Amino acid sequence: MKSTSSAAQVAFVIKMQTQGSAADVARIQHVVHLFRGHRIACTWAVAGCCSLEVVQHKGTLNSAENLALSLGPECVAPKASASIFRDTLRKRLAAVRACSGVDIHLVACDPAALRPYAAILVEQGIQGVLSTAATGASTSSHTPLPCGLWQMNFSFEIPRPKGLFSFLTVNQPVQRRISKLTGSDHPLLVSINASAVAHASARCLQQLDKLLQSVSHLASRHQLQVVTINEIVDELSASRMSRPQQSILRAA
Repeated sequence: MKSTSSAAQVAFVIKMQTQGSAADVARIQHVVHLFRGHRIACTWAVAGCCSLEVVQHKGTLNSAENLALSLGPECVAPKASASIFRDTLRKRLAAVRACSGVDIHLVACDPAALRPYAAILVEQGIQGVLSTAATGASTSSHTPLPCGLWQMNFSFEIPRPKGLFSFLTVNQPVQRRISKLTGSDHPLLVSINASAVAHASARCLQQLDKLLQSVSHLASRHQLQVVTINEIVDELSASRMSRPQQSILRAA
């Protein structure tokens, strides 16, 4: 998948989850400020209005920012009926929409748990699922799902799930991978756990700052294109819709 630009693509998803205390919010907001300070487009994965407030500035989101709704295990419990899932999803989407003023087309969850509800997701305007499954780094940025949905797979997680200490070791591979993206057909998807990074050492925040500075520099030189997940999903969906027409033209 590639845009009309020749520059390779990278997309960031920041998982937002706060403990509610003022100190915790202040720490996480520092991560938010790093992205905005470097003018890096991203997707904020929020569980509700409380985590959304941490990323909002003067009540609104930046134009280069997207939202994804994080769905926990309680939303996709094995015994949850389709009607219960539909009602829960509709209410949570409406609540975040009321707080943000924007429509949400992405959810963050284990794709396997959402397969039985694919039609409901599409019915509620969802187009993509940000995979939270612990399957390790993926070689493909996307996988088709039922009903026209797309599963988005991450190449890197910061920090790695096994521990905060690995943040420093994962940052260098991310930078090397980004520097070698030229000519790649798939965007590089990077997931960042804002709370985990915010509560790590000051050096970890410095490393994140350095990574974003590098990304911003490459983007300013048109060597890299920073995109949002919504943009990637829109392009994938457009490509999927055009394939039958292409096949007919070839046959003619």
